[in-house]
Amino acid sequence: MRVTPLRDFFLIPENYQMCKSVLVHRFGELTRKIWHPRNFKGQVSPHEFLQAVMVASKKRFRIGVQSDPVEFMSWFLNTLHADLGGTKKPNSSVIYKCFQGELEVTKEFQSKNLLDRKEDVDKPPGEEDKISDSLEREISKMPFLMLGLDLPPPPLFKDVMEKNIIPQVPLFNILKKFDGESVTEVVRPQLARMRYRVTRLPQYMILHMRRFTKNNFFIEKNPTLVNFPVKNLELKDYIPLPAPKRNEKLRSKYDLIANIVHDGKPGEGSYRVFVQRKSEEIWYEMQDLHVAETLPQMVALSEAYMQIYEQQGGSQ
Repeated sequence: MRVTPLRDFFLIPENYQMCKSVLVHRFGELTRKIWHPRNFKGQVSPHEFLQAVMVASKKRFRIGVQSDPVEFMSWFLNTLHADLGGTKKPNSSVIYKCFQGELEVTKEFQSKNLLDRKEDVDKPPGEEDKISDSLEREISKMPFLMLGLDLPPPPLFKDVMEKNIIPQVPLFNILKKFDGESVTEVVRPQLARMRYRVTRLPQYMILHMRRFTKNNFFIEKNPTLVNFPVKNLELKDYIPLPAPKRNEKLRSKYDLIANIVHDGKPGEGSYRVFVQRKSEEIWYEMQDLHVAETLPQMVALSEAYMQIYEQQGGSQ
């Protein structure tokens, strides 16, 4: 609702009157209720919208059952995009116009043929190394609606006072994953080294801190605090960005507009969201029916799980 072009699109029913999706229409109704100039009540019930979510997601997201906001957001944006007739092309729906960016992905892996040859052939001394060093490289372009950031592992040791040290990391350190040089090792579907570089920035950038890891027995949570600026996040200082087209300015500065936080233990705990009311530049903290004004400094002191940044000068 704070993503201006998305809100503006849904405020005008003519934009999607031909659409058959109940989810789209219920979301549109909710948007219009929230922004109705003559709404005399201070709150709006999202019940009809939630029912539409339950049906459209085949009960994956249910009323009264807490779900993971990253999973929900990913499902919701992709479903809205498809229901509005969006295709794989950029700007083919209001969702892609707002949130879609693009990555260049470089994947290095050992080719299957080389591995077979290594086993089959008795090679003269010195030859084995040449073959084992031959890596195949694939470069592809990949659109994204959300960027997943990896947190450094928390320290295993406690300090002198026997308390767990809660580590902190600057957002810029974990954004380096997308500088085109940092290597991310992946195991599935095959062992490979990945490099990611942002080739197109979205107007609204969704970041997701990977706090939870699932193993066979339980879910673990990484408590590392991420230090981030609430205003003026300048990406070009930390990751190389493509040169803008002629007569265009490079828009690489972002302001935070929403921050979702997870408190408590993995698998349970609760979520809070910080949202900014742009007209007054005031931040609010919300959890279910509880809404309270808060300071921008408090927004940055939390275990951020998902964030939405708005490109400066991008929503006019």
